[in-house]
Amino acid sequence: MPDFDHPYKRLFSHQKMMADFIRGFLNSELTEICDLNTLERCNGSYVTDDLREREDDLIWRLRWGDRTLVLYLLIEFQNQPDPTMPVRIMSYMALLWQDLIRTGVIVPTGPLPGIIPVVLYNGETPWTVPHDIRDTIMMPEPVIHFRPSVPYLLIDELRLSLHHLIEVRNLAACLFALEQSSGSKELNELGAKLNEWMETEPTLQSMRRDFSLFFESSLKRDEEILIPNPFRGGTMLAEKVNRWIAEYKAEGKAEGKAEGKAEGKAEGMAEGRFEERVTILRRMKQTGMSIADIAQVTGLSEDEIKHMI
Repeated sequence: MPDFDHPYKRLFSHQKMMADFIRGFLNSELTEICDLNTLERCNGSYVTDDLREREDDLIWRLRWGDRTLVLYLLIEFQNQPDPTMPVRIMSYMALLWQDLIRTGVIVPTGPLPGIIPVVLYNGETPWTVPHDIRDTIMMPEPVIHFRPSVPYLLIDELRLSLHHLIEVRNLAACLFALEQSSGSKELNELGAKLNEWMETEPTLQSMRRDFSLFFESSLKRDEEILIPNPFRGGTMLAEKVNRWIAEYKAEGKAEGKAEGKAEGKAEGMAEGRFEERVTILRRMKQTGMSIADIAQVTGLSEDEIKHMI
């Protein structure tokens, strides 16, 4: 079942994202000979031999002088490296050329457009699969010249060095950095910084919404650790804290009323308020807020907060 609507693929359906990906992760000389303003999304409609449709893959083309270069972006959501990837890449490239001929985009007697196959990988296990089918084929020396060479570009997202690209606001690098984030505090800080910049760029509002969707649905987070979505605006954390306070005040009063008889009602409500404070402080800490930030929001001293948490 195609997952074209997956937030991750939606992000790579934006021309600006693809342009930044090319600038940051392909050969830098490519940006000098290709016009990134000509980037155009293509739709794939071919099928593999086992009839699995691949129309959800992302295929872009751009002008190279008076010719066309095709960028085939294969996004994989795998926890482990796929040893069949070299064969799959070779198959997809052939199918794409066949589709271009079948639909009349190119003529059989003309030159084939160049294709750059790219695999985006975000698994925890390092990618150990050969990057060229040539390295998987065993042939004797007398006929080794028949061995094909079909390399692909692997982007191992969790092991990239991204700092220099984030500094120049490369959107693809920012996306990969979100996936590299080691904890909720780092994740939220990076998201907030990216959102602050994107809010000032009217042309990026559509992509900003897709970043929000990606943040909500694609990142694996413990449901008990509530991470505010920085792409929903800077007031979200304050609104969430206010909601927690309201909820736990109501719960504290309810517990006090239920447990407190006439002579013990005040004691029950006081206990409810203390538990309410502790629960709220713990939730705020779990979002990645520092003790100093919590003190500023609540008015409590840092020592009080540390003791209660």
